[in-house]
Amino acid sequence: MATYSDHFGAADAAYEAVRALAHATIRFDHDDEPAATRPEHPEDTYAVLGDVLGIVRCLSQVVQHIGAAHDRHADLARTDDGSAIEGRTQVQAVHAHVHEALLHFERVHTELNAAMSASGRIAWQPPEDLTFSASGPVTAAGPSTTAIETHRATPPPPLFVASARAAAPGGPGL
Repeated sequence: MATYSDHFGAADAAYEAVRALAHATIRFDHDDEPAATRPEHPEDTYAVLGDVLGIVRCLSQVVQHIGAAHDRHADLARTDDGSAIEGRTQVQAVHAHVHEALLHFERVHTELNAAMSASGRIAWQPPEDLTFSASGPVTAAGPSTTAIETHRATPPPPLFVASARAAAPGGPGL
């Protein structure tokens, strides 16, 4: 049960929950279906996107609170060598970076909200002529499928794929 006052515990729990979400969203399938024939459920993305939108709003609040704590206690800030002037300079740097981060959160919120709106207009259809294997969709007709059947059974390429550059040290984070 959340206590709403344990910032260390809450931060650790939030990190673990978001980490689990990152893993769980690799595929949008359901655990209650047999693994060998488990289809994806893209219709689930809308609800998850809504929760991610809520997470972004909450993270923005957390960043605001952290910045405010720095500002409230600026008179106590010192560097390791005891300099109050440099301590105050570092508080001002935190303030500037928090302000910039909040602008980015606002943009992320706006874009995710637009994505959710677009996702809400999608009426996902069941893959009627497909069966699924561990390697992905295949036609129900089997190896003697026509080019048209094969085309329907082949999913379109993903629109977003995390690049190696994003995962590389120094590259943009996801």
